[in-house]
Amino acid sequence: MKPDPQFHEPRSAVVFRHTTDAIRNSAHTDSSLAQAIAEQYMADVAPGERILQFHVGVDADSAEKALKANGQIIARIRNGTVKMPVDLEESWVRALPPQWRDACARELARRYGFLGARIPMMEPHAGVLAVARLSVEFGHTLEALTNILADGRICPKDIPELRRALDEIGQLEAELVTAKRYVTGHLHDLAPRAVAGGAA
Repeated sequence: MKPDPQFHEPRSAVVFRHTTDAIRNSAHTDSSLAQAIAEQYMADVAPGERILQFHVGVDADSAEKALKANGQIIARIRNGTVKMPVDLEESWVRALPPQWRDACARELARRYGFLGARIPMMEPHAGVLAVARLSVEFGHTLEALTNILADGRICPKDIPELRRALDEIGQLEAELVTAKRYVTGHLHDLAPRAVAGGAA
């Protein structure tokens, strides 16, 4: 007897899940995030390459109509009336608030077996940002692990928290790789021999 097939969640469903969470837990509304997605798509894709035609207002009245029309386009994609075009995914993810953008991008990257680590900027302030992100992800990871171990045992009811912990550990790993690249990059510039044959 063949085992039941193990289907993957569609990529669009991953994006929609993070989108819904962002709308519930950030300052965005359905309408404002839809407009952000539309604007990001128009900024990313040349007019002749666009397969979606979002609307742009030139005055208060047309801007309000454009906002409503763009909201309807995104709503039809989110509710499954229209399939998400592959060309829209990147702009959609980039339009999410930072916390959800990073989590969504990493989850999508992990589907290909990648960590989803960010390529670090080498400016001094980027190091401060890397430390801040490490601190946040370390805190999230500890919280997830603490929730699992709170009652002193692990059982089936812990499965949601185990999944969350795995996700948080993955995000922490990605931030560690980014921080490592930042340190290695500066070390390579300042003392090339120190990293010759060392960190990748």
